[in-house]
Amino acid sequence: MQTKRIAKNGRILLPRDILDRFQLDDGDLIDISYNETQIMIEPHNQTYLCAITGKISKEAVKIGEAWISKEGIKKLMENM
Repeated sequence: MQTKRIAKNGRILLPRDILDRFQLDDGDLIDISYNETQIMIEPHNQTYLCAITGKISKEAVKIGEAWISKEGIKKLMENM
C-alpha cells in the first residue's frame, strides 16, 4: 500500500509503477466508485453495443450514430 496526500484542488498523483502495471497513460480514462468504506479506482474499459450483431464489443467503429464491431463489419461484407 502507498500513502498519498490529496492536493488542495482534490488531485491525487498515482505512482508510475501503478500506471505502468495497468498500462495507463496521460489522458486515459479511469472509473472511480465507492462504497461505505472504500474508494475504488479502475482502468476504464469502454464497451460498445454493435448495431448489427446486438453484442457488446470492446472495439467498434462509429458510422453515423451507430457503433459497429469487427464481427458486425464482417457480417455486412458477407451480405454485400
